[in-house]
Amino acid sequence: MPLNSPVSQPLKNGKALPVGAKVPDALKPTSAAKDYKVDLSEAARQPTTNTPSLPSAPSVPSLPSTPDLPSLPKEAVEQAAKDKAQEKAAEKAEKLAKAEESAKAGSVKKPAIIFVSGLQWMYSPSKSEGSYAGVGRMAEAVDGSRIYGWDQKDEIISQIKKTHSDFPVILVGHSLGGDTVKEVADELDSLEHNFRKVDLLVTIDAVGFGNDIIPQNVKQHLNVFGENDMFLNDGPHVARRFEKTQVQNILSPLDHTELDDSKEIQFEIMEAINKVLPGRTKEAK
Repeated sequence: MPLNSPVSQPLKNGKALPVGAKVPDALKPTSAAKDYKVDLSEAARQPTTNTPSLPSAPSVPSLPSTPDLPSLPKEAVEQAAKDKAQEKAAEKAEKLAKAEESAKAGSVKKPAIIFVSGLQWMYSPSKSEGSYAGVGRMAEAVDGSRIYGWDQKDEIISQIKKTHSDFPVILVGHSLGGDTVKEVADELDSLEHNFRKVDLLVTIDAVGFGNDIIPQNVKQHLNVFGENDMFLNDGPHVARRFEKTQVQNILSPLDHTELDDSKEIQFEIMEAINKVLPGRTKEAK
């Protein structure tokens, strides 16, 4: 409030002095009088000696802002949906294929009689004979037989799986074909194939070095090998379990490519097949 206002003027005889009148010295405050005004702002800035100052709280770092994720183009979203649909379709097709394969297993109710030739490196006029004429002729002499190449192991196993377990399995192979039929017998001797029985396994001068032990699922084994070609045969064979497999080894003085053409060898093979399948064989030409 302004100092020249009537309320703020000193009093004389209980009455306020007129506005603008000179204040007498007697009414002026003495030096001993204390100023009632307190500078609160100055007092607030003075620290208290008895109260310790508290440490300031550490500043919390601000979190980085999350970048905005880019939105996928419409084409990418559509392509992802197509890929997912194709994946589901492929899975469905695979399940159907397995179901069909399972349904076909054991559907063929006749013996599996399989002949396997060796490497076809020589010309032969007979399509069934290939370069090993004797293998083709023996196949033609057995009703219901099939002939395969030495590199068709998967096809041979597939055909055997289609054959009903009540019907016999016969495997005959020459040279590399002998290796193949031995490998087929080994694979069938597994839990995966329910230890499928091979009634007769015939190897004619198999050229590998791991064919000498015949698996337990083979009932009868006939092994023909030449004594002249030390690098084209693996010698005599033995049964892994003698109580389950009968093994017959025939040592011949004939060369590797002559064994399947020999009438004596063909007779032994046809006789062995006829014991398993009476009446199936015809006289080999």
